[in-house]
Amino acid sequence: MTVYTLRIELAPNPPMFEPGEDEEVWCDIEVDETHTLEELHEAIFEAFDRWDAHMYEFMTYDEEGMATRRYVMPQSYGGEPSWPPMEPEEIEQAISQVGATDASAEAKERFRNLRSDPPEEGNAADTTIADLDPTDLNWLYYQFDFGDGWEHVIEIEDSREESLDDDPRVCEKYGPIPPQYPDLDE
Repeated sequence: MTVYTLRIELAPNPPMFEPGEDEEVWCDIEVDETHTLEELHEAIFEAFDRWDAHMYEFMTYDEEGMATRRYVMPQSYGGEPSWPPMEPEEIEQAISQVGATDASAEAKERFRNLRSDPPEEGNAADTTIADLDPTDLNWLYYQFDFGDGWEHVIEIEDSREESLDDDPRVCEKYGPIPPQYPDLDE
């Protein structure tokens, strides 16, 4: 069995620090290939000292930064498409708006296919780390609390042959973890 060390980096959205500050905030969490995305969510929730539950989702991305599938929390799962399908004109407009006109023909075709016929969303409770095929996974996006928009980028830092006998575990933290809600009295 394979154990992965995942680096979960908090994106500065919403802004966490005073303008001009360049703070990194991340946690490394070990998971094995049998852990689900729901279990990873719970570990991230705890690692970032959160206490008030909200909606969350994960999104996989390929090596060219293209979203490939969405995974939602079990309470939101309905087997819907990962995102609304787009018409051909909308797809071509999207390609030109994001400056992807110089992307490879293969990348554009993959984008067209993913946008016109999106894959079914996944259920975070039923999706294991192994299901994501970590050897091909470029990075993973995780958003918690759609109102406040806590965004995270997840990348594989390391892997080894072993198994964890328990839940995912936090093995390192870096940077000042901001409170889930700002203190409005300050």
